[in-house]
Amino acid sequence: MGRKYLLRTLGCKVNQYESQQIRELLESNGFFAGDENQPADLAVVNTCAVTSTALAKCRQTIRKLAREGQTRVVVVGCGVSAHRDVLSEIEGVEAVLGHEDDVLLGIQNLIVNRLDDSTHSLVGRLETDNSNAHEPLRALGNDNIRMSPAVATPRSCEAAKPSEPVDTHTKIIPPLGPTVKKNGTLAGTIRHFADHQRAFLKVQDGCDAHCTYCIIPQLRVNLQSKPLEHAVAEAKNLVTAGHREIIVTGIFLGAYGRPTALRRHFPDASSPLACLLEALSEVEGLARLRISSLEPGDVDETLLGVMRRKANCVPHLHLPLQSGSDEVLRRMNRQYRRDDFVKMIDRVRKALDTPAITTDIIVGFPGETEKDFEATLELVRYSGFCKIHSFPFSPRPHTAAARWVKDYVNGKIIRERLSRLNELERELSLAFRSRFVGCTEKVIVESSDSENSLQTSPAYRLRFGRTDRYFGVWFESESSQPGDIVRVRIDRVTSARTQATLLNS
Repeated sequence: MGRKYLLRTLGCKVNQYESQQIRELLESNGFFAGDENQPADLAVVNTCAVTSTALAKCRQTIRKLAREGQTRVVVVGCGVSAHRDVLSEIEGVEAVLGHEDDVLLGIQNLIVNRLDDSTHSLVGRLETDNSNAHEPLRALGNDNIRMSPAVATPRSCEAAKPSEPVDTHTKIIPPLGPTVKKNGTLAGTIRHFADHQRAFLKVQDGCDAHCTYCIIPQLRVNLQSKPLEHAVAEAKNLVTAGHREIIVTGIFLGAYGRPTALRRHFPDASSPLACLLEALSEVEGLARLRISSLEPGDVDETLLGVMRRKANCVPHLHLPLQSGSDEVLRRMNRQYRRDDFVKMIDRVRKALDTPAITTDIIVGFPGETEKDFEATLELVRYSGFCKIHSFPFSPRPHTAAARWVKDYVNGKIIRERLSRLNELERELSLAFRSRFVGCTEKVIVESSDSENSLQTSPAYRLRFGRTDRYFGVWFESESSQPGDIVRVRIDRVTSARTQATLLNS
C-alpha cells in the first residue's frame, strides 16, 4: 500500500494549479490522498501572502496539521517567499520551499532521499547533511531526474553537480521537469485537475507592475510564459482526462508572451494572448474556454474578435476595477484610469452578446474619500457587474501603501462602504440573471445535492452547474452527473439562487 498525503491550498487559481502539479508528483511516487480526518505520511500546505488575513489562515492550517500528528509538514508557495523565517519556525514544519526554490524538484528530493527513512526526523537529517547547502536544486540529465543523496535544507534546495556520481540506490522519478526556467519560458504541466470539473491552465507567471498595495511582484519576480504549443498539448491532456471546461490563468495574464507586465514597454501592438486563445479554442472536445483576470489594456479588438468567433469562448470576462476614482487608481499605480475602464466596458458590450463581467474592488484604500467611493459605485452601476469580489484594504509589509499610515481609512467607515457595495452587487446580480428568465442555457453539471430542501421529488436530485456566463444554476434531474453538458430553461431568480428546469436533449 502506498503512503498517504494531505494537500492544502490557500489563495488564487495559480496556487490551485500549482497544487495539482504537486499532487501529480506525489501520486507518481506512490502516494495516495489520505482521509481528511486521519494522519498522513506527508502534508503539503501551499500558502498565500496576498493579505495579512490569508497569511493568518496559512499559519492556522499549518498548526492544525502539525497538531493532528502529521510527522512531516512541508510548506510551499507565496507565504514562504514572503515570510520564510516565520513559517519555518512553526513547530512541526520540517521544510519550506518558496518561489526562489524549485518546488517540484525540492519535494522530489524530500521523497526520494528522506521520507524512506522513518527513523529520523527530516529536520535533523537536513541540518546534518548539508554538504551542498548553497547550491540550487536542478535535474541531472535530460531523460530522467535523478536525485543525489544530500539535497535540501529547511531554507533551500540543493542537488549534486552533474559531474558528481549519482547514488546507485537513488530512485528514478518521472520527468515532470522544473517549475520554471529562468529564460522566460514557463515549464511544468498537469494531466488532470483532480476533484474539479473545470480545469485551470496556467500559462503565465510573474509580475513587475508593482501596484502599491501588492506584494506579489516581490515574490514572483521572474516573468515566464508557457509556449503556445505546450499549452495546447496540456489542454488536450486535460480534455482527454474528462474536463469539458478550461480556465486560462496566470499571475498577470495580460503579460502572456511578454517580457514585462508594463504595457509602456511592450515592443509592439501584437496580441500573444489572442493567438493563444485561438489555438486553445481549436482543441477537439473542449466545450468551454474561459479567461481569468484581465485589465483594460489587455482587452483589445483582436482578443475580442477571437472570443466573438469561437463558439467555445464564453462571453464572460473578469475585469478588476479596484477603484472608480482616478486619484485612487493613481495612488494604486494601476495602468489605467476611469475613462480607460469605461471604454473597455463599451468595447466588450459591443463585441459580445450580453457579456457577463465580474470584478475585484478594494474598499478603504489609503486616502479614499467619500467622493472617491461614490465614483466607484457610479462606475460599478455603469459596468453592470454580475459578481463583485470586494475586499477591505489590507496593508502588506514592504509595499508602498503599507507606509501611508496617516492616510488609513477608519475601519468603521470601511465596513459601512463594504455594506453599501455588497448591497449594490446583490441588486446588479439579480438584474443580470433576471434577463435570462425564460431563456435556454447550456450548463456543465458540477455537483448534486440529494438533501436540499428545494427538492420536490424523491426520485430526482437537485443538481448544480454553471452557464457560459458564469452564474450558477440549480435544477432537478434523475440522471445528470458531474461533467455532463445539459440544456436548461431559466425559471426563477432570487438574490440567492437561479432555478431552472432540465430540458430534453
